[in-house]
Amino acid sequence: MFFYPFYNYCSFLATVWLWFLFLIFKPTYSEEIFASKAILSSQGTQYIPVNMPAQLISITNTDSIKKCAILCNNNILCRIFDYGVSSSKQCRLFEGDTNKLGQIVSSSSSQSQVGTLQISARLFAEYGNPCISTCSHIRYLRCGSSSTCECMPHTYWNASISMCIPQLPILGTSCQQNMSMCREDLNYTCLQFNQCGPLSVLSGTTIVNDTTVIRNSSTVGVNSPTGIGILGTNSDSIIIVDMGNNRIVGLWDADTHYKNISVVATEYAPGQSLSMPLDVYVNARNECDIYVTNYGTSQVVLYSNMQTINPLPSIVAGDGASGPGLDGLYFPYGVVVDSNKNVIVAPMMQHRVMFWPPNALNGTIIVGHISAINGATSMDLDAPLGIALDEHNSWLYVADSNNHRIQRYNLNDTWPCNGTTVAGGNGSGPRSNQLSYPSYIRISNKTGALYIADSGNNRIQRWNQGATEGATIAGDLNGNAGSSDTTFNCPTGLAINHNETFMYVTDFNNNRVLRFQLI
Repeated sequence: MFFYPFYNYCSFLATVWLWFLFLIFKPTYSEEIFASKAILSSQGTQYIPVNMPAQLISITNTDSIKKCAILCNNNILCRIFDYGVSSSKQCRLFEGDTNKLGQIVSSSSSQSQVGTLQISARLFAEYGNPCISTCSHIRYLRCGSSSTCECMPHTYWNASISMCIPQLPILGTSCQQNMSMCREDLNYTCLQFNQCGPLSVLSGTTIVNDTTVIRNSSTVGVNSPTGIGILGTNSDSIIIVDMGNNRIVGLWDADTHYKNISVVATEYAPGQSLSMPLDVYVNARNECDIYVTNYGTSQVVLYSNMQTINPLPSIVAGDGASGPGLDGLYFPYGVVVDSNKNVIVAPMMQHRVMFWPPNALNGTIIVGHISAINGATSMDLDAPLGIALDEHNSWLYVADSNNHRIQRYNLNDTWPCNGTTVAGGNGSGPRSNQLSYPSYIRISNKTGALYIADSGNNRIQRWNQGATEGATIAGDLNGNAGSSDTTFNCPTGLAINHNETFMYVTDFNNNRVLRFQLI
């Protein structure tokens, strides 16, 4: 009889006190509630999280923003709330912050506001201590499996500020190893290349292999695929150099794994079969022309609009000679074409890169020597393979295979150019600052990062501009070969689709092409 009215009286005083604080600090409302503060934004604002489904806790109706703040404070996951956005009494509770995980923006409602809980480090003073009874009295910690106080779900320990803060619900966001920074309930982990994502990102999907039926062809599957290119921007049509079968094949929609595959070309002239084709460049700017380096004839072949009859293929570089002269190409490998249809080709055994204008009888040396000697200085190459062109910046990248490095050249410099090592160059090996016989390069149009087929290390490396080491985004970290969906055996070519959501890799010794999700 005595305690019940006393309890009601205390509850009444607490309510009056909260309202008093609310009135005093409005509109910069900063009230202490259960050892955390709620700071209100100006009116006419709302909170936009980076991942609404993952961060929205609840939507309810309350009579006031004060009660909305109390609801947030009572929910251990809530760090942000807004009030009156879609309706006058709407209260939305969120996980997150206003730094990485969302922002406060203008709202269509002039009365809406955002509240952010300001949580002090003193609430986490018992983190890591034995949880005999302590954790049960601290709302932002719990007793973990090791019988010590640990962070609540969806949060992780940030030692630099001595607090548990929200985990990252963003696919592809940067993270640090061994910190549980990524939202585990979304199956995100900090992947080996320090981005949040599911482990499935590390697994490739085979879209073509040595058992794939090729339409209108008696030869089944691909054999030792090398170069690869992508045609189209809406759906991924893949052009593959099927080197071991001396042909070019097309997969006309990569989503149809193993289906809708046909032969594009088997001859470089009527009655003349391709012989060990190595690379392909798809020039989608000009009616889907494709350029193929053909080792057997030491030439570059153009298939205008991917046609083999009307018009016939034409030779656009090399006269069939394999000596050191400027009219020949010895073991032509990587090829790109600029917007003026100038062919740039890397004849591997001449240890140089050549520039071949339309209708020219001879090429011009961009990199290397007239004597076709190899070397390891900034002016030299040793068995160059894949090349990539950043025409906007006038940069040419070359996979200098036997020197285990990627060289970059400014095409505005005097030719032959002096190169800069931008990846590798630290000897052959599997360390993150090393490459081993790199064979192919692709450039991210979004970030400028290089995607490198690190063939000798059986992996794909992503090397950011200016970085001193790369990150393994596919394949074995230690360079081991394999045939599973997470390993390669000599990856030789790669392509990235228009939206940079998928990467395609030719797995030479496994006779297949794999597709990986990019994040």
